[in-house]
Amino acid sequence: MASAEVYQLQTLNKITRQQLIEYKPSTVAILGVAGGNGLENIDKEITKRVYCIDVNKKYLDACRIRYPNLLEILEFIHCDLSRNDAILPLSDIHICNLIIEYLGEESFGRLIYNSKNNVNIITCVIQKNCGVNFVSPSDHSSEFEPIMAIHNDIDEKKLVKILESIDFSFIKNELYKLPNGKYFLRLDFKRK
Repeated sequence: MASAEVYQLQTLNKITRQQLIEYKPSTVAILGVAGGNGLENIDKEITKRVYCIDVNKKYLDACRIRYPNLLEILEFIHCDLSRNDAILPLSDIHICNLIIEYLGEESFGRLIYNSKNNVNIITCVIQKNCGVNFVSPSDHSSEFEPIMAIHNDIDEKKLVKILESIDFSFIKNELYKLPNGKYFLRLDFKRK
């Protein structure tokens, strides 16, 4: 994902920085935080609490190791967001970059609906594959093969419709082209 041909990590980091600069949240929840890509963009003068949410405890442990300078504001939540009883923490923004592909539109909509009182702004990134595989060829492609079984291609129109049906207004979209023929689509929503 970080190779020059793929350039996804670098692009995702840039998008996360933009999300944080635009909304200036005092609290932020990052769904599917993985190893912490984007956490280096946290400004502790602005953001006082970061909820790092992931189903993989090893990813949360990696965040602890990689970002010791942020430990006093990081809260780690080990959670399977696909569970029907999952509830998101109260936060100014919820960053959902490349996580909806693992949940699907309906499951993500249910998660937001169940957490509606805790969610103000949703800013998310979905990957559009343009007829190529979700996992791009690279030296690390084989490491990502297990995720192919749970990956969903996301229909942005369906996602918008689902979130609008639970009282979220669609407020922004932005396209980011990647060198491998794919692109990232950023979609932002605000609770009505």
